[in-house]
Order: sequence, then structure tokens, then C-alpha cells
Amino acid sequence: MTARTHDKAEILVVGSGIAGSTMAAELAEAGLDVLVLEGGPPRTIEDMVSSQMWARRLKWGGPPIIGQGNLANGLTFGMGWGTGGAGAHWYGYWFRHRENDFKVRSLYGRGLDWPIEYEDLRPYYDRAQRYFGVSGDSEQDVWSPPGEAYPMPPLPINQQCKAIGKGFDAVGLRLAPSTLAINSESYDGRSPCLYDGWCDAGCPIGALANPLVLQWPKARAAGAKLRNHAYVTRVTTDASGKRATGVEYYDADGQLNAQPADIVIVACHTVANIRLLLLSANEPHPSGLANGSGMLGHHFMSHAATVVYGMFEEETEPYRGTTSGNAMCLDGYDDKEPVAGAFGSRTWLAGQTVKPNGLLGMAMSRPELHGEALDKFLRQAAKHFGNMTVICEETSVFENRVELDGSQKDAFGLPIAKVINELPEENAKRSEHAKEEGLSILRAANTSEVWSSPQALMHVMGGTPMGEDPSRSVTDSYGRTHDVDNLFVAGASLFPTCGAVNPTGTLATLVLRTADYVRENVASLKN
Repeated sequence: MTARTHDKAEILVVGSGIAGSTMAAELAEAGLDVLVLEGGPPRTIEDMVSSQMWARRLKWGGPPIIGQGNLANGLTFGMGWGTGGAGAHWYGYWFRHRENDFKVRSLYGRGLDWPIEYEDLRPYYDRAQRYFGVSGDSEQDVWSPPGEAYPMPPLPINQQCKAIGKGFDAVGLRLAPSTLAINSESYDGRSPCLYDGWCDAGCPIGALANPLVLQWPKARAAGAKLRNHAYVTRVTTDASGKRATGVEYYDADGQLNAQPADIVIVACHTVANIRLLLLSANEPHPSGLANGSGMLGHHFMSHAATVVYGMFEEETEPYRGTTSGNAMCLDGYDDKEPVAGAFGSRTWLAGQTVKPNGLLGMAMSRPELHGEALDKFLRQAAKHFGNMTVICEETSVFENRVELDGSQKDAFGLPIAKVINELPEENAKRSEHAKEEGLSILRAANTSEVWSSPQALMHVMGGTPMGEDPSRSVTDSYGRTHDVDNLFVAGASLFPTCGAVNPTGTLATLVLRTADYVRENVASLKN
């Protein structure tokens, strides 16, 4: 098929989620010509509908992803499709990685070290939390590394967290208000949270900092362009393979398009970033673009998550609050080896708002119930239900990876992605220990019964790890690929290790740092 060629863009960004939209806004506001390609449909804040069906529509709509291994379930839950990507339905949890998360190899002999330390990112973390707007209690959040106070006070503690907090008190652990990119008061022209728990379906009032109300208005005002239904299948290079020349994509009519660019920034979801670079293999890069190290796709990671549930004697108003949860506990986070044979940090997210049904609803916590038994359970749970999630660190290992699988093809005949992710035994032991801790907390919190979910995957990271050594990493600390001079990667696929905190705060922080680098070096990057 002959490609339709477009005029050259100065900066071409692939992906319109938090990474892509933040990059677009920053570079467009610097006066650069920015074009963003998004595979999914256009969306605006006016399209947001607080319903369970709408929540499903915001999820991944691209080609299927094969999961293999004991922690490869639910890979697409945290992915998005359309303007804003997963940022249109994220939950707003905002964390900084801790100092020891950046040096896991040096300190513990596991995984990879980051090529930067916390202090390198500290000013960008401060800037990012002002940009997004973060609510929290800087005094009660005793766990966060040094940095500016949160720009807004915390959201109020909901009834669930008050009930759960009694259990934390009983076992000697601290619970503090969550740090969230959700407005507790009017901020940057956006309304405060209504506390109705529909974050998973988007936020029609703009209290949740998502690209539809934050980055895209800024980007468009500065002249950035967004092209939807642009399904990118290849990053192209010159004959030497040292410079990216643009991308190829299919539009809504199935027409192949060639989009030239001076600088290409791949800013999709983790798995999509890796798949695109693997699909871009050519003669100078036979095993995938920017894969001279052989690390492309490897050191994939996730968080091992378990939800614990309780039925409380008092009413908990489980329908009030935020989907993310309104309280957190990071006591013991820095003790990555809490019991013999276990490894990894862990974070508790408490008091998630839930609906009776839906993907994360009360009914899904008890799949064995049906008929009258389910009806009885839901009538009680609607007023007395409580839940909290523990996320546990997964060690970064070479064997966990993303690769192409030709047994299934997408709509254009290209192989889909396969994720192979086996949770290391020491991480599994850490996760089991954390689950038992959670059940003990709820037993101590005036509950009539407690139970837990199966272990599940939460957040996906790695696969294009940054590093100083080109033989052991895909990019440098700015996301610039070692092998292709004007090709950058943005997003959580850059993480060499994952810690045990939600990744978006660090993802956005890295984007701001990379945007500064591109802006300051644009002339040399274009030549």
C-alpha cells in the first residue's frame, strides 16, 4: 500500500495520555511545532459520564495483549484508548519514589539502578505537584522524601477510612490522608471533588487532574495539534538507523500514512511503547528499534496487588469518597526485607469507594455468591462494606519481558504483544505477608467477617529501562535512546525498578525533565 505523506512536524509525539499530553503542552508552550498521534477516538470532558458502562469504554480498545505467567492478569485494566489515554480514568494517587527505590542494585543486589537519584528529580517532583495540583497533609505524610508542601489540604477522611483506621491503631500502624491529584478546593480554575466515587469513569467536573481538563487545554492554546484514529505501527529511520525520520500509521479508513518529523517521542502505555519499537525493526536494528543492548522488552515489572475486605458493624458509607481511597499507610516502606526470604516494599491504600456492581464493585469481591445469598450480601454491604489494597514491589528481572507473538495479528496483520511476567518467589512471600497483615488489621477494626481477593497485577512498568551504560539499557536518563539520536521514550516503561508506589507522579516528573532537555537542545537534536 502506498503511504500518504504529510508535511513534516518539528516534534512528533505518539500517544495522548498523561506522558504524551504533558510533553505536548510543555513543548508547544516553548514555541515548538508539536503534533500528537492517538490511536483511539477523540474525547472531551463533556463526554464523561458517571456510569459503569462508561468506565468500560475508557479502557483499552487496541489489539489484544497475551499474558503469560503468574502475574500477568488484567494487563489492559490500567490502559486507555482515545484522547487522554489512561489519564482519562486514572485514580489520582500521587507519590514520589523513595531514595532507596533508585538504588536497588547498589543497596540490595537486585534489579537495576536508576541513572539518577532522588535529588536529581526533587525540583521536578515539586514542579509536577504544582502543575497537577495535589491534595494532602504534608505533616501527616511522614513517609514522603523531602520536598515542597502539597499545594492543597487533603480531602476529608471518609467513613470507611475512619472504621478501618481503628484497626491500624490497634496494630500500631499509622494511617494518613491520601496524596491525590484531586482537588480538595478550587485549583487552577478547576472545581473541588464531589466525593461521589466515579473516578474510574472519568471526572466530568475536572476535579481529577486528567489530560482532558489540564494538559490538552494548555497544549491546544499553545498550538499543539492532535490527530485521532492514527494507529502508529512503525517508527522509521534513515539508512544508517541513527536518526528517526518519522512514523507510519493507519487512519480510520485503513489508509497508510507517513508522518515525517525532526524529533520523535514515543509516549504510549508501557506495553504499547515496547511493541511499537519491536515492530520498528529494520536492517540497522534487526531485533527492534533502539535495541542494541538486547534489553528492549526486558525488565518488565508490575505491582502485585491484593484487596482485603471487611464487613463492619458500623455504617461505612462505602459509596462516598474517591475510587483511589482516602487514606494510606507506608509504615515500614524502607524495610524491603521484612521477613526471611521476602523482598520488597509495600503500600496500603485504604477506603476505596465502591459501587454495588461493576469492575471493582462489591459483588465482584464475592464471586461465589449468587441468588438470594448475593442479594443478602449486597443489602448488608451497601452500608457496612470496607476495603483496602496493598501494592507490593516486584523485583526487576531480565526474564520478565514483552515480546511479539505472531500467533495472533492485529487488524493490519501485525503481531500482537505478549507479556511474560512471573512474580519472583521472594516478592510472592512479601505479598502473602502483607495480605495477612491486612486481614489482621481488619479483624481488629470491629468487623464481623474479613476476606481477600486473589493476587492481581496493578501498574505496568519497565521494558525500555533507562541507564548510563548503553549495553545494559535502552535510553539515557532523559529517555533519549542510545541507538537513535533523535528518538525519545516517555512513560513508565523507562523505570529500571518500580518500588511500591503508584507510578504516575514519577512518570509525570520524568516528562517535565525530558521536556526541558528537548527544549534546551532542540537545535542539535534536529541535526
